[in-house]
Amino acid sequence: MLPYLSHKAHMQSVYGEALFSVPVNVEFGCPNRERDGSGGCSFCPEHGARAAQIADAKSVEEQMQKALSFAKRRYNASSFALYIQAYTGTFASLIKQKETYEKLLSLYPFRALHVGTRPDCLGESTLEYLAELNQSIDVVVELGVQSLHDASLKRINRGHDAACSLEAIKRLHGKGLKVYAHLIIGLPHETPALWKESVQGLVDASIDGIKFHNLHVIQNTDLAREFSQNPFALLSEYAYAEALMELLRFVPSHIPILRLATDTPEHELIAPKWHMAKGQFGEYVAQTMRYRGIRQGDLVEKQPEESYEIPQKISLEDGSTTFWNEIYRDYYHPKAGATRQAKELFLAHSNLKTRLEKGDVKLLEIGLGMGYNSFCAVELAQKMSKNRLHVKTIDHDRMLLQKASAVISDTLHVKMLNALFTCKRYDDDFASVEFLNAEARYAATLLREPFDVIFLDPFIESNNASLVTLEFFQNLRKLLKPDGILVASTTLHVSQVGLNLAGFDAVVIKDATSDIQGIMATLSSSSYLHEKEPYRDIYGVYNDKQIETLHQKSSN
Repeated sequence: MLPYLSHKAHMQSVYGEALFSVPVNVEFGCPNRERDGSGGCSFCPEHGARAAQIADAKSVEEQMQKALSFAKRRYNASSFALYIQAYTGTFASLIKQKETYEKLLSLYPFRALHVGTRPDCLGESTLEYLAELNQSIDVVVELGVQSLHDASLKRINRGHDAACSLEAIKRLHGKGLKVYAHLIIGLPHETPALWKESVQGLVDASIDGIKFHNLHVIQNTDLAREFSQNPFALLSEYAYAEALMELLRFVPSHIPILRLATDTPEHELIAPKWHMAKGQFGEYVAQTMRYRGIRQGDLVEKQPEESYEIPQKISLEDGSTTFWNEIYRDYYHPKAGATRQAKELFLAHSNLKTRLEKGDVKLLEIGLGMGYNSFCAVELAQKMSKNRLHVKTIDHDRMLLQKASAVISDTLHVKMLNALFTCKRYDDDFASVEFLNAEARYAATLLREPFDVIFLDPFIESNNASLVTLEFFQNLRKLLKPDGILVASTTLHVSQVGLNLAGFDAVVIKDATSDIQGIMATLSSSSYLHEKEPYRDIYGVYNDKQIETLHQKSSN
């Protein structure tokens, strides 16, 4: 189950099945453009964001046939909603609107009609006609709001103000019509606080659905010309996901989310150049929200007590506890023990005790997991009571901390886990731990300070390939002090190759008396040539399966 209400799930609850959109361009034009097509909103392309699957169709009948065939072939679709998409669906005389809509609706037994339009193109006669249509078919007006900040609307040459959008929503609701709002996230000079204000304004207006768009710079637009002269910041996949997830928490859970991100044809897009596929981005957002234990509306609604299942508890040889991971079909820790691995692999081979004898130590841990490595490091600093240990630890899965605290017996360990879960920070007399709850590759790009020691615990590295790629090792190299040391719980040859090529001297660590093993790596002045290829992740967004598949192809 998704942590937000998708439009598909919403339609299934309303219609008993999902309706697939059939986009049509009726060529009504736009009041914000000149007759020759120039002008308009700075972000909008000349074709008015016409759907790709109907781009070469000559007539509305051909557009419809192409869209229907596409949906039936690709999605095995059987029920449809007609979507008047490009330009402004109500920018015509009432006679023309009636003639066009009724003709289109007669061509196929659609179950709903979606009309894309602007807040300033909704005359009273149009509203009355749409309300009349709504008696025989579900009518939804998709309103281009884009922002509820007048300065932004003026900057993008929108042609109306925020009050116009809110008034349009009120008038449409007064006629009994549903309204979906389109909202752009990432407009120049807007901040996360302003994005939240726009979302809150729509929620307060009782909006019926929201389509989120991350700002795209498209060829041959005024925004493209502005971008070429004075480039402005755009959101990467990870940065946009962070913004989107936070905004979803302020949207009540009954409001469907029609779209998470913009979908612009590659040949038209100038920036941002994402390398995460549309479906992969949606999976990333959903998985990240699950890992963090957050969901749509959780900051504005009273949430029911959340029940969560504790994974199968396993007692290890040293008396520590671990979990069985059903996804990876393996234990989180070696059978010899989680505490033993922390002390004999990570602490011992990083020379942490010697470093703390000499002065304060900065430690970066990637893969907090159940917290054994960080806890043993903190415990050592407290026992020595000499210099301070500063730990920054990264993990995507926040909920694992809560599950671990339910099975770990050491009260101080549990205290640390609970502090990191609730406020992302734990402080003691001689140690502090800061928790970065994010995907490791993204979190690593946010760090600026150098570290004395890096712990890398990728769990099952063959299934967490993103943590043992050449590119990730190169980023870790930048975060390590010249005399620093990296200790990793991996012995894969492909990991050794990646470390060597990234500029590390790597030494394999194996304990003949246990299943504890890993690698100790220090900075090298030169890289090594290898016949075998390392794992590659050149854009830092590939999922583990993609990395493994790419590696297999390059190795053949």
